[in-house]
Amino acid sequence: MPRNMARLAVLVVIGILTVGALSFPGGQPLLDPLEHKFLFSPRPGGAERLARVPSRDSGLEEVRLATPDGVILHGWLKRPAKLRRGERYPLVIVYGGVRRELSEFAQRARAPGQWGWLLVNYRGFGLSEGVPTERSVVEDAKAIYDWAAARPDVDGSNIVVLGHSLGSYVAVTVAAARHARAAILATPFDSFLALAEKRYPHLPLGWLVDGRFDSVALAPAVTAPALFVLAELDDVTPVEHGRALAAAWGGRAQTVLLHGAAHTGIEGRDEFWRSVGDYLVALRPTPASGPRSTAPASPPRQQSGGRAS
Repeated sequence: MPRNMARLAVLVVIGILTVGALSFPGGQPLLDPLEHKFLFSPRPGGAERLARVPSRDSGLEEVRLATPDGVILHGWLKRPAKLRRGERYPLVIVYGGVRRELSEFAQRARAPGQWGWLLVNYRGFGLSEGVPTERSVVEDAKAIYDWAAARPDVDGSNIVVLGHSLGSYVAVTVAAARHARAAILATPFDSFLALAEKRYPHLPLGWLVDGRFDSVALAPAVTAPALFVLAELDDVTPVEHGRALAAAWGGRAQTVLLHGAAHTGIEGRDEFWRSVGDYLVALRPTPASGPRSTAPASPPRQQSGGRAS
């Protein structure tokens, strides 16, 4: 059984033992620590190593953002290499998967043309503070999108959300809530429930999961185009689950299958970056009309110690 799916099984079993926490008022907070431990399972990135990530050679600038509840999130911004004064650039915002923080992805991120990249670790990942839960990660992701769209150097009408594995759900929720130009979903899944029911068909999962991590429910309402990057040998979020999500997508859906690829390590494969790069090049930019997102009441703010502005 894949390690991540084993954690999912533990989460389900413990959830059942909490007497159906989701079925009662206030049940959501009971499962939040279970998500942190068994599903997100964050690993701190190592302060010394992560401090060396931003550099002139990498093109990465350190970003620290404060959430409305006072948590400091940490990540990186990678501006286009050649940018004319006063020019706004399109941006890709990246959401990661289980356990792994985003520094390696940040160092590999590339695409033809003048695309920028923004990669901010979830709560508890890398140097980000706090504890990750579905609710906090989704709210942080929307707030980070708004922060990026409001930047004077970013073309807020041309922001693409890119999610890998668990991050594909985060990307879908942001695409559904904001005016993303497009979505790129790598090793995605249709729903937490569909994954669990396939492996544990005899457990009463429907009432327990209760719509959590349900990308396919949001997909029909998303009109932005999307690229689905599937891994042929994926045994964590198998190909059929990605295809099911693509079939439900409300906008134009394009699917790429990476032959011989497994669930992990796709950011190290040249064909993954070629697929992403080709897709970004083929996107027809919308007119640069400024930010179009609906900002939350208290968007994250740049910390004075960060280097992005």
